[in-house]
Amino acid sequence: MRNHALRACAILVLPFAALSAQRGGRGGSTPSGEAPPRAVRPATASQLEDLNPARMLVDKRKKLSLADSQLSQMKALEKKITDRNAAIIAQYDSVRGEMRFGNVAPVPGSMGASMGAAGGRNRNASSGSGSTMQTPEAAAKMREQTIALRVIAMQIRERRPADLAEALALLTPEQQKQAEEFVKEQEDEVDRLISAGGRGG
Repeated sequence: MRNHALRACAILVLPFAALSAQRGGRGGSTPSGEAPPRAVRPATASQLEDLNPARMLVDKRKKLSLADSQLSQMKALEKKITDRNAAIIAQYDSVRGEMRFGNVAPVPGSMGASMGAAGGRNRNASSGSGSTMQTPEAAAKMREQTIALRVIAMQIRERRPADLAEALALLTPEQQKQAEEFVKEQEDEVDRLISAGGRGG
């Protein structure tokens, strides 16, 4: 199962590397001296924690007309889901915390080009706003961290259906119908932050 997830995550990383290589061109130069493309950062741990479906339904309590008893149950479930996912969220946060984004421009064509933020070439790197070229070793490490991060993120994604089913079970059939729009919005956010490797903070 872990190998399958690892292969899937590697596939997710490839498009970002290809895009960076296409923009950066060969030899690491950009057209007309443009700054290297700003790369995508992974979602933060807090952003993933906010994908708790029970938390979302608590926030929508007025629109769903939750009874006091339902609200109490939903808040209890929110904490239960948070506690249940705490270890894996902490693991995700640990890996992300080791990654160096800053102002390092990855070597074009490397998978490291999918992470980090690149500044303009004429900025002062020592001030934290410039950009430097990433070494092959650093790019390789970034690649490993990126894949590890996506493996963990996919594990979080796989837990969501059970969490969502448990949260929806606390609603009446009518409330479940009303919640469909909110669930869809959060599912889109899940896809943006996890499945599609969306931008974090």
